[in-house]
Parts: sequence; C-alpha cells; structure tokens
Amino acid sequence: MALRVLPFLATFVALLSTGIKAEDDDDSEWADTPMLTSLFQATSSNDNDGIDRLLDTSEKAASARSSDGRGLLWWAWEFKNTYVLASIMAAGGDVESTSEDASGKPAMSMCTDSADCDKATLLEKAKGMVDDIKKRKEQRKAEREKEDSMDDDDEELADDEF
Repeated sequence: MALRVLPFLATFVALLSTGIKAEDDDDSEWADTPMLTSLFQATSSNDNDGIDRLLDTSEKAASARSSDGRGLLWWAWEFKNTYVLASIMAAGGDVESTSEDASGKPAMSMCTDSADCDKATLLEKAKGMVDDIKKRKEQRKAEREKEDSMDDDDEELADDEF
C-alpha cells in the first residue's frame, strides 16, 4: 500500500509548490512545474493512464499554465490527443477557449495552423469519449475512497490492541 501512495504524495507535494491560483486560467500564475512536465510527457506519449492520475490529483491540473503560457490544452491540440481533449471537457474545461499563450496564440492554433490537423474530427472524437472518462473518473474516486476507509480502519488498530 505504501508504494502505491508514494507517487501520489510526490505529485501532491509538487502541486502544493506550484503557486497556481484557483481562478480561471487567464488569472493564474504561469510557472514551470513538475506537474506540467508530467502532463506534457503524458500527452505527447499518449499515456492515458498517466493523464488520469495527474488530473485525479488536482482540479487545477487541467488549467495550469507553464511559463510560456501553454498548458494541457495547448499540448492536447499540438499532439492531436483526443483523450486529453476529452479529459479537459470532462473536467469542465473549454477546449475551444480563446485564452492566449505568451506569444498571443490560443491553444486551438496548435491545430488550425497545421495542415495535417482536422479540428472538427478531433473535437467529434473527443466529445464521444467524455461520458466514459467521467464514468471512469468516478469509479477511480470510489476506489480511492474505499482504500482510504480501509486505511482508516487499519489505523484504528493501535499497538495496544495486539
């Protein structure tokens, strides 16, 4: 059990140190963080389980922005990652946001500026995945809560009870 908790704790500590505010992404601090590096790597390598883990650890992960103003939404469009687009939608994000990065470009431009990117097809595929992603996110949450309650039961058995 302890080995499963260590990656979560490491991510949690990284999130605490990000300094990102809870407001919408236009008002949040832009800073390079370990969480954003992990999101970039998971997005670029189509690591859907990694995306799930990272988004499950923080409600702010989907809207966090790196020092260049880019974040998960930019990378989802850049790498044409429909799973990440769907995950952002499932988290309540706007994948067609007009928010701009430090260069003044909205995330969608990562696709629309590319001749081999079909925005409409990506959006259609992503929208078709949202309900499943939400369902699985709820299942993971229920599993974590069950594990947490089992851990609480274990803690109730103090040394003096043996």
